[in-house]
Amino acid sequence: MHDALRQLEELLRRYGHVYEANQAAIARQSFERDPAAACRMMNSGDWWNDTQSIAAIDLAIDGGFTPEARADALALRNALIEVYSIMSSFGEHNDAGELIVSQFNKWAESHI
Repeated sequence: MHDALRQLEELLRRYGHVYEANQAAIARQSFERDPAAACRMMNSGDWWNDTQSIAAIDLAIDGGFTPEARADALALRNALIEVYSIMSSFGEHNDAGELIVSQFNKWAESHI
């Protein structure tokens, strides 16, 4: 989880998503102290349920569809898949998060 959250923070900052990057940093620090509480904190609209959520950010669009931006978008999706998987292992469930992660997995399987 630590690496996934660190990667989320770095990618989000690189593309100017400062608020969301700060959320990832706070979640990483919280996870180090109390993993279950951090997972509860990440089970929110700010992470999964909103059109302005972290999961809704598309770095490929933000970066003008360059090869680097597309690779960064894939890395962001993969980090979010890991975050959701670990969240789930701590008993957290989010319907929107589950749907988004399912879509991310389908895109990965079809190399999108």
